[in-house]
Amino acid sequence: MDLALSPAAREYRDRLRAWVDRHLPDQWRDVPTGTGDDAEYVKMRSEWGRKLHRDGWLAPHWPVEFGGRGLGVDAQLAFLDVLVAAGAPEQMNTNGMGIFAPALMAFGTSAQQARYLGPMLAHDDIWCQGFSEPDAGSDLGSLTTRAVPDGDRFVVSGQKVWTSYALFAQRCYLMVRVAGVERGVTMVVLHMDRPGVTVRPLRNITGSSEFCEVFLDDVAVDADDVVGGVGQGWRVATYALARERSTGLAQRALQLSRELHLMNEKLQDDGQRDDVLVDAFVRSRAVDATVRRVLATTADGGEPGMLAPIAKVLWSEGHQAQLGTLADAAGPLLTTSAHGWSDWLRALLFSRAETIYGGTSEIQRNLIAKSLGMPSDRS
Repeated sequence: MDLALSPAAREYRDRLRAWVDRHLPDQWRDVPTGTGDDAEYVKMRSEWGRKLHRDGWLAPHWPVEFGGRGLGVDAQLAFLDVLVAAGAPEQMNTNGMGIFAPALMAFGTSAQQARYLGPMLAHDDIWCQGFSEPDAGSDLGSLTTRAVPDGDRFVVSGQKVWTSYALFAQRCYLMVRVAGVERGVTMVVLHMDRPGVTVRPLRNITGSSEFCEVFLDDVAVDADDVVGGVGQGWRVATYALARERSTGLAQRALQLSRELHLMNEKLQDDGQRDDVLVDAFVRSRAVDATVRRVLATTADGGEPGMLAPIAKVLWSEGHQAQLGTLADAAGPLLTTSAHGWSDWLRALLFSRAETIYGGTSEIQRNLIAKSLGMPSDRS
């Protein structure tokens, strides 16, 4: 469970830190999640991902054959620590790289890995996740999106919702139910430019349209794009979701400490008391320690297990509470446009989604309760 950096990871960290100091534009530093124009925000994150990939810094823990450096999870932690300390934005493809890519490495064919991992890392293909539906949000057991076998392809029809950045994505890892197959839940790769795919952005409370709904009307999906086998979608999705709720959100979780520091500076600059942030500091340290424990567990070859829902609850609810504390301390200042307060207000509003996406807090608590032999809210 020790994540002390190896000599190779320390060298990587030091060189990356110097590179980031030279190549990260000031206007890209400390941009709150969920703020700004959608197209410009996506452009910034995509360009940042391309820069990191072009100079060989991205995914240091990935195997060399998939485009990484093969350095191990300690280098991933070094990568995250350097980016968080610099206030760098997330790369645009954290969704694909942090959630789907590990599942593709574990369950995909060599042809699928060769076809999709390289363009994903290079940010030539942006990925979105097609899990939730209007009547199947965190309950994937209620999936109704249907895939009908048709020779060497499937014809897919249905609707997905809360599909982040689908408007800008070229690929989607999609959960469907294959007709005529018992327990036919299956994961497939959807090409977003196929006829029959319609994306409709959903404007949220912050004024942005990150979330989208996707309509699928007789869309062709190649049989070669089934990941893990027909009817094996639960196994693949469970593996992917464990990453989403832990390492997939690691950068956002580790950013709590950075954000807390910025909040403290903000309150002091405007003559507000900073002692109200003590509880927020304790929460940020708990989140930080849990994420590092998850990384240490995976470094030892283990699975996140119940650490994944615990990390998700601690981060999402802790971030909401942290921004709520700032709102209480700032008072009317938060509604002004002066001194960047409006960005903090939008970050506060956007954070309301964090206890929903990636599985609601209620779902996470049910998973934790079940693991402890306790009744869930369905018992």
